[in-house]
Amino acid sequence: MFDRVFLKKLLCLTGITIAVYLLFRYLLPLVIPFIFSIILSKWLYPYVRKISDKLRIPYKCVVVITVFIICVLIFAAAGSLCILVLGQIKQLVANVPFIRTEAAEGIQRICTCCDRWLGIDGGKAYSIFLSGTDYIGANWNEKILPFITKEAWNMCRCVISTVVVFLFFLVGAWLIMEDYSEIRDDAKSSDILMHFMPVFNKLQDTLGGYFKTQGTIIFMISVICWFGFFVLGNPYALLIGIIIAVLDAFPIIGSGSILIPWAVIYLFQGRLKEAVMVMITYLLCLCVREISEPRLMGQQTGLRPMYMFISFYVGIRLFGIIGVILGPAGFVTIRTIYSMAFQNEEYKQE
Repeated sequence: MFDRVFLKKLLCLTGITIAVYLLFRYLLPLVIPFIFSIILSKWLYPYVRKISDKLRIPYKCVVVITVFIICVLIFAAAGSLCILVLGQIKQLVANVPFIRTEAAEGIQRICTCCDRWLGIDGGKAYSIFLSGTDYIGANWNEKILPFITKEAWNMCRCVISTVVVFLFFLVGAWLIMEDYSEIRDDAKSSDILMHFMPVFNKLQDTLGGYFKTQGTIIFMISVICWFGFFVLGNPYALLIGIIIAVLDAFPIIGSGSILIPWAVIYLFQGRLKEAVMVMITYLLCLCVREISEPRLMGQQTGLRPMYMFISFYVGIRLFGIIGVILGPAGFVTIRTIYSMAFQNEEYKQE
């Protein structure tokens, strides 16, 4: 009896996993903007209805005004951030000759220290470094430049696609909110949607909590990194802070992949004050993530960080970089459907 029940559960879990994978692989890209439209509409509807009733303004007029304000705020925030970041990128590009000179001098000092510590002939480490740069230069036009061009074009396509999806998301939210009551009644009268409603609610709560957690931590780490490099007088403090905070959200990579080597380079250069400041910045980022993430993740999602970490890896392996989102979403979907399928049987057995 035990083997039969176990086999039934195993087959059910396998079937659910395969179905969720196919759903995420082929159907989700077609409906993703409208899923977010539904979530936004569900969140805004009570406030829009209350404003309409209190001010005696036609409901559809309030919907149009609300969507317009959201669109303006999002584009204004994104535009302002892009202007600041692009300004620092422009400044970085303009200072490339100076940075190249500083980097060459720093590398020579580091190589000199390596020669002294390893007890080898002076200039040996630097000659090895130069041979590596010669190899890169020889392969620049043949391999590296085409790769960079291809990735830049892919990035442009990604940005254009994101803007298009965002516009569909806004228009979808507008149309859903205009007929929200009728759409809600249609959903309640649908047997299929009513059976999947617990899954949708669980996904909304869990993934919403996850993104809220990550957004909060990314913001805090951005501020910490910006302040740390601002104190050091780095003119690209904002750009560096954003990059490090985003990388810190990825498993394995973390902020230490940038800050620790940076501190080591400062140490090799004899800039002890800067090395200590970078390490303090890293320790603060580490403390923020290690202290805040378990508490916020548990409160917002009810999931253990280890489960999220595994779902990250599986998602990235299956879907690429977007798997950072689809991995946790798939895990929550599988777990919720499985628990719904067997909760009655487990209750009867107890």
